[in-house]
This record gives sequence, C-alpha cells and structure tokens, in this order.
Amino acid sequence: MADRRSTEKAEISAIYEVGKILTSTQNLTRAMGTSLRTLQSLLGFDRTAIFLPDDTTREIRMEVSAGYAAEERARARYVWGEGIVGKTMKSGGPSAIPDVRQEPSFLDKTRAHGKAPAGPLAYIAVPIKIGNEVLGVLAAERIGRAGTQALEADARALTVIGCLIGQALKMHAAIDRLQEEFQRQRQEFEKKIRKTYRLENIVGQSKRMQEVFGQVASVAPSRATVLLRGESGTGKEMVARAIHMASPRADRPFVTVNCAALPETLLESELFGHKRGAFTGAVEERKGRFEQASGGTILLDEVGDIPLPTQVKLLRVLQERKFERLGENRTTSVDVRIIAATNADLERLVEEGRFREDLFYRLNVIPLFLPPLRDRREDIIPLTEHFLDRFNREHAKGVSFTNGALDLLIEYRWPGNVRELENLVERTVVMAKASLVGAQDLPRAVRLGGMADRPGHPQGDVAAAPAGRGDAPSSRAAHLLAMEREELRRALESTGWVIARAAKILGWTPRQVAYKMKKHALRSPWK
Repeated sequence: MADRRSTEKAEISAIYEVGKILTSTQNLTRAMGTSLRTLQSLLGFDRTAIFLPDDTTREIRMEVSAGYAAEERARARYVWGEGIVGKTMKSGGPSAIPDVRQEPSFLDKTRAHGKAPAGPLAYIAVPIKIGNEVLGVLAAERIGRAGTQALEADARALTVIGCLIGQALKMHAAIDRLQEEFQRQRQEFEKKIRKTYRLENIVGQSKRMQEVFGQVASVAPSRATVLLRGESGTGKEMVARAIHMASPRADRPFVTVNCAALPETLLESELFGHKRGAFTGAVEERKGRFEQASGGTILLDEVGDIPLPTQVKLLRVLQERKFERLGENRTTSVDVRIIAATNADLERLVEEGRFREDLFYRLNVIPLFLPPLRDRREDIIPLTEHFLDRFNREHAKGVSFTNGALDLLIEYRWPGNVRELENLVERTVVMAKASLVGAQDLPRAVRLGGMADRPGHPQGDVAAAPAGRGDAPSSRAAHLLAMEREELRRALESTGWVIARAAKILGWTPRQVAYKMKKHALRSPWK
C-alpha cells in the first residue's frame, strides 16, 4: 500500500513538473528535453523519447530523447504502422510491452537494447494527441520492473504527460503560424512603404521640385545629416522617408519624433530612453527613439522646438553618436543617420538665444529647402490628379474637377501647402453629390482667394459673380493641360510609343504615363 502511494505521489510530481517546464519557456525543444530527463529522475525510466512525424515525408523520427546516443537517435525512423511507435501513431492508443525482448513487433532500430542488462525490458508508447488528432508518440522504457499494475501506472502517467506535450506542440505551432503571418504582413507593408516613398513617386514636375529631387538623389547614399526646411505641409516627412528609402539603410528602421508634440519633461526620455525608477512613473526600463532607430534613420521633426537642456544632449549624439539613458551612467553608442525638419527660422532663434548655435551648425550639414505650393503652381494639377485618383479608389467614387475649379485651385495661395490641397481633395470627393465638381462647390476661402488674384475681380465683387462663371473654360488650366498633353505626345513619339522609355524621359512612372495617355486620349498609331 505504501509503495502504491509512493508511486502515485511520484506520478503526480512528474506531471506537475513537466507541466511547469512546458509553460516556462518559448524554446519547446529544450523544454521537451528537460521534461524527458525529469521523467527519468522522478519515475525511474532508463530511456525516454519523443517521436514526431515529418510534415513532408510523414516519416516518424525521434526528435528529442534522454538516454540515447546521437547515432542511436538518428537511426530511429519509422513509417506509419511500423513497429510499436508506428502502430501507436496509427492507432492513437497506448502500447505497454512487459518485455520487448520477447516482442516480435519491436524492431530495435536504435540498436541500443543489445547493450542493456539481462532481465525484462518494459516499453511503453503513448500517443501525443489533442482530441482525436495524433501529433506524435511519447516512449519510455525501464529495466527490471514487471507486472501488469506497474505497466498500467506507467502508461497512465505517460498518457497525461503526452496530452501536456500535445498542448504545447499545438500552441507553439499556432505561435509559429502567427509569426509567419506577421512577417508576411510586415514584408508586404515594407514593400508598400518602399513603393510609396520612392523618389519617383513624389509628385513634382516643377523646376523647383526637380532641383530638390536631384539633391535628394545626391545625399541619400551618404550618412550625412540633412536639415529639411520649409513651411508646414510642404512634404518634409515624405522627402525624409524618400532619403531613407534611397539609402543603404532602407532595410533598417525609420523612426519619427515630433519634438513639438512632447513636453520638455518627456522629450528627453522619448529620445534617449530611461532606466527603471529614473523618475515617477518609470516602472520599467525603456529604449529611446535613438536606440530604436539604430542602424537606420531618425527624423527629428520640428527640431526648432527642442528645449535648450535637451539640445545639449542632442549635440553630443550628433558629434559622437553616444548618450546615456535617464537615470543611468552607462554610455550607449548608436549608428543612426539624423534628418531634422523645421518650419522655424533657426537663424533668428539662434540670435534670440533660443537655439544653440553649435547645434544649428551640426544640423545644417546639408540643408534642403522645400518650396511652398504657391511657388510651384505647375504641380497643382498633377497633385490634384494624384489625390483624386487615390481618394476616388478609397471611397469608390469617380469625382473630377471642372476647368473652372482647376483654375481657382491654381490661383489660390495655399497657406497650408500640399497638406491643405490633399485635405481639400479628400473632402471634395467624400462630400460631392455629383461626379463633376465646379468652382461653386469649392470652399469659400478658395473661391475668394482665387478670384482676388485675378485682374478685374476684387474680393468684394465675388459674391455678385454669376453662379456658373466658375464652370466656364479656364484659359490657364486649359493652357497647362494642353502643355502637358503636348509634352507627353512628344516623349511618346520620340520613344516609338514605348511607355517605359517615355516615363524615363518625363521623370514619371509608367503608370502615370498610361493614366495621362488615357486622360488626353493619346493612343499609339500602331494599335
């Protein structure tokens, strides 16, 4: 009776310890190996093994073992229904053999049992299963223990442990699938990001923007610090991403920090990270944005709003690529490219003592100035078409502007620059009740701003203008469209109507060329 209680206690302890081991680590192979050694220690087995089927060949292999040599483990391979392991895998039921030396179906593929001492060699094989699905086989053997009750006890304990191993296998398989799906989605997202932020995908046909593109192409391969300057909404972040995507760091992180959006007390922690307990609320250690961007690029947006105490630490990062986390004395080194962006007058801030002069010169290695939209009016129609195409697809619409509406868009000063135009186009697409949007459908600020710049149309007279005047043919919009059509036709004719070659001449994408061919009703004479 005492022996029975002792055996049951050992079985319960083994089940508890194996369950704890399988849930304590993400390394399942290591956990299974530790579990098998625990079975040897607590239940007295001489050898233990886990057999799993190969997903491709369906061959059943000894994946993890305790008590077997490496060459013995390599030889242990079965097909379904072959030997005790194969039969257990096929039937889904346990097998308990009092002495495998007397069992014809025992194949001894490991060739390990000829070395075993004399006496009965008990062998137990139980399925590793979830419900009715058999995932593998758990096998154990011991020398010198005989008797039906002893075998039943071993089989009972191993069956429970087989279920625990099955749960762990199923859970880790699900985790692996999730990780694979995550990696697939991440790769698709990165591919989409790269495609979106390629330099050739930034809309800008004007001379000013072509100059910017040339500068970006020159600076991108280097690791030099870039200072992007321009009014709000001119596309500084898009250009920063284009620099990153055209650089050797394109596969590494691109991290953005809006320095104006964070209070002074949090900005330093956000940039450089902090140690646990560095300040109230710092309950755990945290990496800063510079560490997150290691090997890649960090964009410091609105850099002119960084407070003076933080500017000192930023200056050291620019000089040495080193810093300390808040509350920590250990110096951290990072390999990161810095791009800064601002719409502030940094020179004036330096004169007023609100921006360090040495930091300004460190940031101003390669300055790039992005022109406001009012200084690149040739890009207004291409940008409008780009946003129309995008938002029509997103909202399943087919909205377009009349020539009169386009004329007002060209004349308007766009204080919010490209961002304001993008918002206007999206709002127009969403709110449009008809497929054709006229001048009278545009916001009042655009109507007044556009008319005010025209000779003979003072702002006070706009309200008295006929309602349909904006829909009349627009000389300027029509002229720009005609110029675009002629430029496109010449490029196509010079390249034998090969879209890819024409796109290269024009600095557009083949998709843009095909779209504009359809728009201007241009067709190859050979089709």
